Amino acid sequence: MKAAPVSLIIVSQKRPDHLSRLLQSLRHQTHDDFEVIIVADTISGSFINHVKYIPFTDTNISAARNAGLAIAAGDIIAFCDDDAIPDPPWLERLISPFVNPEIGATTGFTRGRNGISRQWGAMRFDRQGRDHPFEIDETQPLMAFEPTRDMPIKLIGTNMAFRKSSLLEIGGFDENFRFFLDETDAKLRLDQAGWKTAVVPRAQVHHHYAASDRRTENRVPTDLFEVGASKAYFCKTHTTDDDSQALRDFTNEQLIRLTVLVEQHKLRRRDVTPLMETLGDGMTVGLRREVKSPDIAAQPSEFRRFGTNSAEHIVLCVGPRDAAWMNKTARELVAAGKCVSVVQLLPSPRYFQVRYDEGYWIHRGGMFGRSIRSQPLIQFFSLQRRFNKEVNRISTLHSVDKILTKSGRKIR
Repeated sequence: MKAAPVSLIIVSQKRPDHLSRLLQSLRHQTHDDFEVIIVADTISGSFINHVKYIPFTDTNISAARNAGLAIAAGDIIAFCDDDAIPDPPWLERLISPFVNPEIGATTGFTRGRNGISRQWGAMRFDRQGRDHPFEIDETQPLMAFEPTRDMPIKLIGTNMAFRKSSLLEIGGFDENFRFFLDETDAKLRLDQAGWKTAVVPRAQVHHHYAASDRRTENRVPTDLFEVGASKAYFCKTHTTDDDSQALRDFTNEQLIRLTVLVEQHKLRRRDVTPLMETLGDGMTVGLRREVKSPDIAAQPSEFRRFGTNSAEHIVLCVGPRDAAWMNKTARELVAAGKCVSVVQLLPSPRYFQVRYDEGYWIHRGGMFGRSIRSQPLIQFFSLQRRFNKEVNRISTLHSVDKILTKSGRKIR
């Protein structure tokens, strides 16, 4: 059965370089029937004719998502953040559960800043909006869950998709959630409407957490107003118990979080009180926000398919002296439309890091360093065996078609 066409909506504010890098990476998606809708303050000229662009300067993620939803022509609506890079099979895997007509939403897993470690896995949330991680069988391609009033499955905002009819049925996103808990509120209403949810562990994105008006690049908050407003509005709307106690608990949690950041020397002690004041001000405003039923006036425009390469995945295995060959070969392959990953081994115990740049993925680390963080601190392998292990790790994310080395040595 042919997969349904997808509208991928990306909201971006003041991060044009991150947005361009994400759009470049989307050329390698293995699913080739999708359009990209950019709701942003700006966009690179090189992509303007390949996407649907909605100029948008309001810092309201729910309103931005609704604007994208209103013109979406796909049957499936997917979301990814501008500071994330999806694996090439991401979209293909994320939308696969929708062959079941009872599935209304799907979500995948995310990896953190180093590109390898788990950032978010399977989670549920309670009526106060608090997350509760749980384990699922990751060997299964997906797991479907019944709708429930209590402890629904959580959707990860940078890695989620909806059947468009289900999202329109609940009216889209509540624009009172300008930031934080926006998808959590939508998911609660989706369960109330009777839609099932699927978790797809291997539908993964690498989420960087770029700086914004509300946080620094190392995730230190600079303003908690909208966090407080959304939390208060969520509790007012959905908490069945005493919402004032829920807000006191949340206030204490945020104070503990800031205290830890001070102890880690990431935040100055004198900044704690002003930040907590922004949280309190936000809660006051959130409690005053009028509860209203979201609604979308959908006016889909013509479907604009985003061009993909649909090319073989080639892995380059390089040592510390092969940098010039690596850069030249990787760029030539990318220019030829290939999907390229590089494994670069250095003579050290340095941990592996993964980043996407110049159109390809580079997995760089020490010959004796660990890639999976649960591994022993020091790794002892021959050069060939170490290359083989890292290629095998990469192949669990995206199947490998060809391996190249400067010497022509066979890796596996």
